[in-house]
Amino acid sequence: MSNVKQAMDTYLNGLRNQHAVETQAIGTIQNELPRMKAYPELHSKMEADHERSVTQAARLDDLLEKHGSKKSLLKEAVTGAVATVAGFTHAGAGDEMLKNVLAAIGFKAYEISSYKVLLALADAAGAGDDKPILEQSMKEEQEMGDWLGSHIPSFVDAYLAQKSA
Repeated sequence: MSNVKQAMDTYLNGLRNQHAVETQAIGTIQNELPRMKAYPELHSKMEADHERSVTQAARLDDLLEKHGSKKSLLKEAVTGAVATVAGFTHAGAGDEMLKNVLAAIGFKAYEISSYKVLLALADAAGAGDDKPILEQSMKEEQEMGDWLGSHIPSFVDAYLAQKSA
């Protein structure tokens, strides 16, 4: 098998994996949103992030289709189940909002790194014209991760205010 063919196979697998990651993000956010209503700014940003994840998954679908492939239904099922469990991991914890923010920051770092890998694989696979799409999704993840990280002090303040109310 040629290096380009092997790179393309790896790239397509990476696209399928990232699609599954976006599916997990969608499910996790859906599970957390109702419990974040007490934090309006965070809730609003999470709603926007949910929509971005839906858009990113659609972009990945388009890239897979462009290369004659499609998402993995098995990966989608597994990550959907993981999202359901993950969404309830911190439920009921007194500091659920803070734990969810920390988990979201870590998840954003993972997604950003995944897109970086996909960008390198796109080059190796001869799919450089896919890069602007991948870069857009990576930029969106970075923006949300940066926003979350920069707002930690205000999340702590809002959490403490909720606790004392």
